[in-house]
Amino acid sequence: MKRREFIRLLGGAAAAWPLAARAQQQQSHPARIGLLPLGSPSNSSDLSLVEAIKKGISESGLVEKRDVLLDVVWTQNGGDYPKEVIELIRRGAEILVTAGSSASSAAKHQTSTIPIVFVNVGNPIGIGLVESLNRPGGNVTGFTDAVADLSGKFVDLARELGGQQVPIDYLWYTAWEDGQNRLTLTEKAAQGAGMTLRLRPLKEIADLEPQLAAMKADGATILIIQPGPFTHQYRKRIIDGATSVGCATIYGLPPVAHEGALIAYGPDTVEMYHAAGQYTARIVKGEKPADLPVQQPTHFKLAINLATAEALGLKLPTSLIARADEVIDETAHLH
Repeated sequence: MKRREFIRLLGGAAAAWPLAARAQQQQSHPARIGLLPLGSPSNSSDLSLVEAIKKGISESGLVEKRDVLLDVVWTQNGGDYPKEVIELIRRGAEILVTAGSSASSAAKHQTSTIPIVFVNVGNPIGIGLVESLNRPGGNVTGFTDAVADLSGKFVDLARELGGQQVPIDYLWYTAWEDGQNRLTLTEKAAQGAGMTLRLRPLKEIADLEPQLAAMKADGATILIIQPGPFTHQYRKRIIDGATSVGCATIYGLPPVAHEGALIAYGPDTVEMYHAAGQYTARIVKGEKPADLPVQQPTHFKLAINLATAEALGLKLPTSLIARADEVIDETAHLH
């Protein structure tokens, strides 16, 4: 049997046992939820987001192992997402919860019937996950992180750090489907601010060290790291490398300031993942993804790491520190 036919049969089996019907009965077995988070189980920040999903589910009245069973798969290589999705479906996943554009696209490509709740996706319409935010249609809904819309904010933060005349270096992963979109938005923002943007593309992680050497040779002092699944996976290596060559780093997710980024600005990720857990619970109880609008973040946080500033010999503007929601005075160790 061809793989496509196999997946279609799996999807048909899921459709034949609708979650609404299951919710109307006293479930004879827990609803199986396949979860593909970003990052690593050894990272406390990444684990906290999985816990936020679990909390959203439990606070909606569903008990783990009685009403729902979470099948969590951590993926270290983005190219493995399709096979991981197939395996989750094979194990009986009745809902897929996917973090990031790559995992979400892989899930969408593998099934048109099993409900999908995505989180941390920047451009769900552009990459074909949903038809619109208000009316997603189909089997997919979730939470956009709106980080692409913050491109101008990242440029503003860079200007506040170094002034208008200091070039901004921009590190991005060329193979990511939303990467070009975010690059274009950042280029427009830099042009509007009258600032120079120097592109530092990565085709693979092996390109990082040559790019860091080039940045050091060019006297780079400020680096915006394009947020995405690839850069998030290697964020510690990227941030530590940039700091070692004297670059202040700006990143798009607040918790990453605890891992050494000088400035991290973006949506409240814990709140967003908690809400994804609530959406998942609503689907278990019988609601359809097509009827649940894609939500955008309403709360954003600015986090600053003073230990990184000290390591770089930077004196940050008082006004910038005063605006921060969180000021970290020592780098947290990962567990």
